[in-house]
Amino acid sequence: MSRFFVEPDQIMGDSVTISGEELVHLARVLRLGPGSPITVCDGSGQEYRAVLQEVGPEMAMAQITAIVNSLVEPRVKITLVQGIPKADKMDLIIQKGTELGICEFLPVFTERTVVELSRAKAQRRVARWQRIAKEAAKQSRRTIVPTVYHPMSWRECLAMYSEKGQGRLGLFPWETFSGQGLREVLSVNPDLRQVGSSLEIWLFIGPEGGWSEREAGEAGAMGIIAVSLGARILRTETAGIVAAALVLYESGDLG
Repeated sequence: MSRFFVEPDQIMGDSVTISGEELVHLARVLRLGPGSPITVCDGSGQEYRAVLQEVGPEMAMAQITAIVNSLVEPRVKITLVQGIPKADKMDLIIQKGTELGICEFLPVFTERTVVELSRAKAQRRVARWQRIAKEAAKQSRRTIVPTVYHPMSWRECLAMYSEKGQGRLGLFPWETFSGQGLREVLSVNPDLRQVGSSLEIWLFIGPEGGWSEREAGEAGAMGIIAVSLGARILRTETAGIVAAALVLYESGDLG
């Protein structure tokens, strides 16, 4: 069943309207018409089963037939802080991260980032990344589309982490760190598997050149925990996906 994302105000009573890019996908790409069953999500975690009533040039209308409280979204909310990589690696990170269940992507300019983006180019990149997230969310049957933030500096990232307040865990996979592993840190967290609890985890992944000593020190000063992902060195486009998968496995969401 085809899946579409709408804003909450597009659902009124037992009716839902679909417009914009989603209408183009519905009418021109999928060529759906009246009588076609669809699934609609409004970002609240609920799924709406509906049947198309009419499809026009500006808007489609459907009648809701059932509301489903979906359990597809992970209980652990993961924010991936990603040192901006070269080429199109961020496309892969966002696509696969969305499939896994990551809720937010935060691209960051770090000390060893080599990519330079003008404001206009950054806006185009974010628009593309957000489209990739939406497509992956549909494919993996998620009920929300992850947020892709506008690229920011390392200092801005730390400030944002600090503003989030209590109730989140920051993990800093670092290739030069030889101490405790990610699994060891997660195994002693009482909220990770506790039914009814919620946990917000930020994963900090460096770019191709990794994190600098200064960045590692500043992260540690914020209470962000340095961890190892094992003896092998992972590419930047692999590390975040692996770390997120391990978090979700330890929380009971995968496997």
